[in-house]
Amino acid sequence: MLNFLLSLIGIGLGQYAEVVDNTMLNIALPTISNDMNISLSMVQWIPITFVLVTSSLLLPSAKISDIYGRKKIYLIGLIIFCGAVFITGKSELILILILFKSIQGVGSAAIQSNGMAMIIQLFDIKDRGKALGIFMSIIGIGSITSPIIGGYIIDTYGWRGIFNFVTLVTIVAIIFGSFINIEKNILKNKFDFDLRGTVFSTLTISSLIISISMFTSSGWNYYWILIGLPLSVIFLFLFIFYEKNSKSMNPLISLDLFKNNTFKIGNLARFTSFISNSPIYYLSPFLLINGYGLSSSKTGIFILPGPIMMAFSGPIAGRLSDKFGSYYPRVLGAASLLVSVSIYLFAGTLNKEFVMFAYAFQGLGMGVFGSANTSYIFSSIKQNEYGSVNALLTLIRTSGNIIGISLSTAFVLLYLPEFSDDKLNQNFDSNGYISAISKSFVLPVILSFITLLLTLNSKNQN
Repeated sequence: MLNFLLSLIGIGLGQYAEVVDNTMLNIALPTISNDMNISLSMVQWIPITFVLVTSSLLLPSAKISDIYGRKKIYLIGLIIFCGAVFITGKSELILILILFKSIQGVGSAAIQSNGMAMIIQLFDIKDRGKALGIFMSIIGIGSITSPIIGGYIIDTYGWRGIFNFVTLVTIVAIIFGSFINIEKNILKNKFDFDLRGTVFSTLTISSLIISISMFTSSGWNYYWILIGLPLSVIFLFLFIFYEKNSKSMNPLISLDLFKNNTFKIGNLARFTSFISNSPIYYLSPFLLINGYGLSSSKTGIFILPGPIMMAFSGPIAGRLSDKFGSYYPRVLGAASLLVSVSIYLFAGTLNKEFVMFAYAFQGLGMGVFGSANTSYIFSSIKQNEYGSVNALLTLIRTSGNIIGISLSTAFVLLYLPEFSDDKLNQNFDSNGYISAISKSFVLPVILSFITLLLTLNSKNQN
């Protein structure tokens, strides 16, 4: 029992450090933007480069973990993450900050590609939903505490203080992570790494994210799409062709998984859900701080209902999925996500308190849909595929988030072009700012509705 608890704490603290870092950064972005005197289009590259590196390395990290052991790679990831986040907080130039944030992505890939898989390994198969519910609770707890702590730190010590806090949390995670005790990997120490598959997958993801991000941040310069998207398709074709004909015993991911409708529909719904909901995480702090004039600490309070709902709803949804199947929890979660983004369409006529209600529905949606949909996906795979699928699910989340951030930022700049300047105009019209953010949620509402339709048309799995 002691080994189980120490392992759970070791895994949970690593995930907690990840969530705290991301949530606090979202709250700090407006302050970083104002402090360094950089534009909204420039500041978005702080999370974009981090997610770009993380997304590119998730599948390779998972496969390396299958070969050398998940605990070992997980701890190496925590060490890299810890060192990079410490230096990030000391950066004086935006380019240096972005550079070390991207290095932090290397460690993040190793952490995220193993966290969920190790949690599932700790539990019996019949308790998969319970395990995923606990995983969502860890994320929820991190999301609950980080807005309050992060807001206080930013108002009291400045935005650099959040990176010092994350550094301390990560050090504790490394200490407890050394006590993780999970079953040895099936591949053990046999080295047969899929290097070509890694190169093709990295080029596919990088060209896709960079082309979309540059397209939206360059004032809708369509050359980025005309060049980037065809390159992404070419690299994807090369990846699929190579993986089908490869004799490697350890491919990055088995393409046979995509022949399963449960696996395909579950992942597609997951992808659209993250694209549609990431604008809430990214734009809400800007809305509350620049639009409504709130402080960072008050902004953290407005965000709080979301993580609270996620922390409580995740385990409940996991248990319901174990007992009765995942269909109805998934439908409820998808409907809640649709409500959350739809509320933002009325930001111009509602009081600022609407953000709290929107976050509450989003937290409920992410907790219920996240647990149930993940259980739905894992019900279609074998245990020896947990590592690769865990990395794929995380890749879908990170790439969906960054595409959602890029698109939402582009729409805000479309309606508020003065924010694309290198220097921010501090005397902007707050009503126009609120209206621009509200209009940018039209696409998220459409994508969230698609998520609900996909879920409604997916069969139940007990």
